Amino acid sequence: MIFTGDKEVDFNDMRGYLKLLKDKGLLFDLDIELNVARETTELQALMRHLHNDDGPALMLNNLEGYNTKDIPVLFNPYGTRQRTAMILGKEDPLEAKLKHAEVLTDQSSWIKPKAIDPAKAPCKENKIEKNDINIAKQLPHVWFGKEGPSYITNAVVITKDPETGIPNTGCYRLTQLWNATHPNGEVYSDEEQRKCLSVFAFWNPPGNHIGLHWAKAQEMKKPLEIAIACVVDPVIQIAGATSIPFGLDEMDFAGGLRGEAVEVVNCETLDLQVPASSELVIEGRFLPNRDVTIGPHSNPIGYYDDTQVFPLIEVDCITHRSEPIWYATMEMMPPFDHNYMACLPIEGELLSDLQSKIPEVKDVVVTPNLSYFVQLSVDGAQKPHPEFGKYVLNAVWGASGRWGRTAKVVVVVGPDVNPYDLNEVEWAILTRVQPKSDTIINQSGQAFLMDPSANKDSSHGIALQSEQIGIDATIKVFERFDSYPEYSNSDPEDVAAIAKKLKGLF
Repeated sequence: MIFTGDKEVDFNDMRGYLKLLKDKGLLFDLDIELNVARETTELQALMRHLHNDDGPALMLNNLEGYNTKDIPVLFNPYGTRQRTAMILGKEDPLEAKLKHAEVLTDQSSWIKPKAIDPAKAPCKENKIEKNDINIAKQLPHVWFGKEGPSYITNAVVITKDPETGIPNTGCYRLTQLWNATHPNGEVYSDEEQRKCLSVFAFWNPPGNHIGLHWAKAQEMKKPLEIAIACVVDPVIQIAGATSIPFGLDEMDFAGGLRGEAVEVVNCETLDLQVPASSELVIEGRFLPNRDVTIGPHSNPIGYYDDTQVFPLIEVDCITHRSEPIWYATMEMMPPFDHNYMACLPIEGELLSDLQSKIPEVKDVVVTPNLSYFVQLSVDGAQKPHPEFGKYVLNAVWGASGRWGRTAKVVVVVGPDVNPYDLNEVEWAILTRVQPKSDTIINQSGQAFLMDPSANKDSSHGIALQSEQIGIDATIKVFERFDSYPEYSNSDPEDVAAIAKKLKGLF
């Protein structure tokens, strides 16, 4: 159960979340024909159309160039801050991230998953044995833009630390090699197309937790099992997208967010557990010394990665619900669908870290383009000490988790600036900042992996180091002034009252 005040929102899988969206008029069935084939897809244009005006979630029921026509494709379920907040039982984005931050900070509120009888697990309703696996027929393939392969964009991926046995659940993109173009003009083998996937595991050097697991396994000369749970309870996706400390289990954190244990079930061929209500589960093993080159891939910064090199996985078993749902999305020039699904855990984890040290931090807003805005509850003479804004900037880059330290642009504002409104943030920068005195340039920051402006000095084609800028847009009392001009703007309640008075007149 997820609680919103006195009202319960009772869902524990994607289907329950979709019912919630439909009941609120935020999900629609779309029966017009759309092409999803490689090189002719209409889905990138559809994504941009929807995000030009905060469009609804859609269930696509009539797809051309699609290999599994009996499986509908869910599109844009997380396409607004409101819909993402609803995952945690809220509609206000700040309330959702405060809940996320509170549970993240208090590990005593985390709840370990509960294993259930496989006979009662929806994801076990159908089983495909290894000898019968043919990814071309059994996994949906939809293409976006100029991407070469069809990517799995809806999964949480579970592996175990080969040293400690502690599982990790993360949101990682996977590559399907069937009918894919090779970025170097080569051809994927028949075996790779029928039975193999590749996962975005940055392991050389390790850049995410699954990459660290694979790097350890290779050093120890051990196999590494992998379970891919597709289209799960969105609460589990939120937990999997949060960079909790390595060695803790995201399923425990998901239980804390839900307020009850996540139901899991043992895999058929692996020593791993997966969410029992998953729409589809893929079980497999990393293949030693079998990296594969993939691309192009459209990334969350809004550019195509030409080539990347990732580990190859052989699929051993697939289980799925009867009449399953598939969810497909694309990363492109922001905003796009799971932009907001990604922003909420980033905001929550940084808010949790900052508030534990700096109680004057009121809110953290990360834009779809990954600019970081920190709003304080004090400003001017109420700040605890001079240069307090710069102190907060350095705290962002020194935060725990992997996101704060990759923040390329950070702006600190006071309580009279709405951090969700770019016009207000720009106004604060233009009226409260001197470019040299009130900024910090960090020339040796950690890069966001996909940043195309930073040097790509890794064998995986990713960025490791980046320059960063921090802007202290607070009022400089008493840094250089004894007082500051009074802020001139209408009260939001007065604006709402006027809007009500004029309703229907224009």
